[in-house]
Amino acid sequence: MNTPHDRRPELPEAWMREVDLSLSLAPHLLLTGNVRDLHQFPGPDGRVRLLNVQEVLRELCHARGYAGFLVLDPLSGFDRLGEARNPDATPDKRIDGLISRFRGADFDSERQRELLVALHDMFSGTDGLTVPIALVVPYAARTLPGDAVLRADRALFTAIEALGHTAPKVPMPNRPGHSTFGLTLIWVCEQQDQLAPAFPVSGDSVRTIRLLRPNLDRRTQLAARFIRSVFRTEAREEELKSVAGATDGLTARQVRTTVLTAATLPPGPTVFSDAARLVRVGITDDPWAGDTVRGRLAGAEEYLSHRVLGQPTAVAKTVDVLTRAAVGMSGAQSSAARNRPRGVLFLAGPTGVGKTELARAVTTLLLGEEAQPVRFDMSEFRVDESRQRLVGAPPGYVGYDSGGELTNAVRAQPACVLLFDEIEKAHERILDLFLQILDEGRLTDSRGGTVYFSECFIIFTSNIGTQVSDEDKKNDPEAATRQARELLEQFNQDPSAYFAHFRSAYEKFFDQDISRPELRNRLGDNYVTLGFIDEKAAREVLERALASVAARVRAVHKADLVVGPDALDTLCDAAVNDLGLGARGVLNLVESAVVNPLSRELFRSPRAEGDRITLVDLFPDDDWRPVWR
Repeated sequence: MNTPHDRRPELPEAWMREVDLSLSLAPHLLLTGNVRDLHQFPGPDGRVRLLNVQEVLRELCHARGYAGFLVLDPLSGFDRLGEARNPDATPDKRIDGLISRFRGADFDSERQRELLVALHDMFSGTDGLTVPIALVVPYAARTLPGDAVLRADRALFTAIEALGHTAPKVPMPNRPGHSTFGLTLIWVCEQQDQLAPAFPVSGDSVRTIRLLRPNLDRRTQLAARFIRSVFRTEAREEELKSVAGATDGLTARQVRTTVLTAATLPPGPTVFSDAARLVRVGITDDPWAGDTVRGRLAGAEEYLSHRVLGQPTAVAKTVDVLTRAAVGMSGAQSSAARNRPRGVLFLAGPTGVGKTELARAVTTLLLGEEAQPVRFDMSEFRVDESRQRLVGAPPGYVGYDSGGELTNAVRAQPACVLLFDEIEKAHERILDLFLQILDEGRLTDSRGGTVYFSECFIIFTSNIGTQVSDEDKKNDPEAATRQARELLEQFNQDPSAYFAHFRSAYEKFFDQDISRPELRNRLGDNYVTLGFIDEKAAREVLERALASVAARVRAVHKADLVVGPDALDTLCDAAVNDLGLGARGVLNLVESAVVNPLSRELFRSPRAEGDRITLVDLFPDDDWRPVWR
């Protein structure tokens, strides 16, 4: 014979089925995850309704024959939520008396403990309750104390734990011969770690149930419902696909907001994706498709080649990635790539060849002359605990309220260039963060908020292939210099072997050294090795550096700096004599041979406005010895 419970429509979401089952398995239920969303629930007439978590829990308990579904709400306090529908579970007057006794919204630890003990005592004695009741605490992380510091706090958590061990058993309504827990406590919070450490989450008495965000099928059903409601017409198949695809990772409430927003935008093939972008990151216009960016990209190769000398391959690769980003084709080969970052580059090569300068040039190209990349020096993230700097400290730790440096930066400026310098120096567990960023285009910070990277351009730089072990450095202080010269010689004599060396080191690092081949796969074909600059590029770097020094002298001292031909020849010879340090080596040369002696000269003999300072010659003794006029 079928019972009313057996005839109930099938529950559509896994967490609902798990709650329904768990009501007879554990006296404490802890619901986490997507607990503030709307969920589809079948009504008695077969129509699907959208209910919040409390309403769903009420329906599940009422279908089970619970005599009362109670709530401890921060606004209304302790009260009943809805009436029992089962005639055999008519609410006992003692429940009404308990509600009157504890009515009000102000519940400290002592009062909460009194309430829980009173609920438990209702089942004691010969005339105790024989039908189950449930109490839901919808904001458990806010209602319970943050830590068991005070005596009353410790007493409350001890009572909660004891209730899990001494929960009364009563006959299960609608199920003859079965028993269930008389008192079920349902705790609701977004993240389990928001609860105080004293909360008894371990053991058989607490069953943790995680609510997930809607999957593709669920978002398609929601899209049909919301399009019909907002546009007063049945959704076309392409509209369903567009909404469901554009809202990947969003809640049901956000899917509804996307459709409502789309109704306010000009009609077009991208109206739903534009609306979803607004919901995610707060911008309706695609920052990569505007006329300004497109105009800049038209001359991108020339501009980047001017900024980063002697790197035609890296510049061409960068322009390809930027072009894909501008036309929205990044990751188009994958159906799951809709929300991935707009562009990704992994730049490898020796120090001083222009990796960081290329990142700065890309930022200027996209965002304007004053813009700078959001830079993270990954040598500062060598230990696992330093990931807290990126996503925020967990609850209870110093810095929790401040959030993470990475998540804060992207939340503040969704369309930005992120530069992760010397990525190989970061702890391998921190690198796992990039798996989610590169694959799903989002990251959850320590406070449970979701940050989207779909409008970001991400650049990694690395010196993989140039490192010298600590032992080699100890045995040979010149090991790093010697290796740089060997790589330069290899680059000049056999460029293919040079590029193969760095590619092999890159693959070995991810596949063997840190055992993260999946991260290398996420980077895809966005890897590029930068070569050493040649003599022509070195001379141009030298000329620009000298011009920059002259401009500084003119701006600060109102004097003119002239580098004579003899001094210039000496500097050129020194610049091209050792290209192993790349452009940085040339800049270091100008600092030691020109800037330092010039600073001493200006300190000893200040020049008047309009004076000319001529560097006649330079002699590379133990230190550079200049001749001034």
